[in-house]
Amino acid sequence: MVPVVKMEDIPVEQRRAVNEVAIYNQMQLIGQKFKVINIVEGISCKNKLWDHAATKSDAIFQARYWAQQMGANGIANVQCDNPRGTTTTYNCWESVTCTAEAIKFE
Repeated sequence: MVPVVKMEDIPVEQRRAVNEVAIYNQMQLIGQKFKVINIVEGISCKNKLWDHAATKSDAIFQARYWAQQMGANGIANVQCDNPRGTTTTYNCWESVTCTAEAIKFE
């Protein structure tokens, strides 16, 4: 099974904290002091037929969630794959994967 956190299953306060993890592009980071903590991968997975469709926005939320869990306060260089159909790798009917750098400002 792919590590996916269902947004509706986490407390409102934690959802707020995840939404505070900002998304930055290269231009916004010029002159900023930060370090890359790690690479995070967010996967939106439609595992059961009645689950919500896999979306890019959910995959980005997943990446922000994992970054927040590492103590990051931002993600940068977000790259998302095209939606995929059924995969045995993730055990999903459909999935979208986004990767990013989890960053922390000094």
